Amino acid sequence: MLDLRIVTTSLAMLLALVSVALAEPPKDKAPTVVQTTTDARPIRVILPAPWEPTKGQAESVQSSK
Repeated sequence: MLDLRIVTTSLAMLLALVSVALAEPPKDKAPTVVQTTTDARPIRVILPAPWEPTKGQAESVQSSK
């Protein structure tokens, strides 16, 4: 009985693998958007100097005075 289960499971796995391998990829894929280097703009993040308080800290210090 155990051998029949192993054979059935192996056959089902083999059938599943073959059907996935033979499946065709979808034809109606959306076109990928490619950004060239001239179109891409660098992202710049301006951070405060370590000795300067951030805006949130400066506002809280001024409001507490």
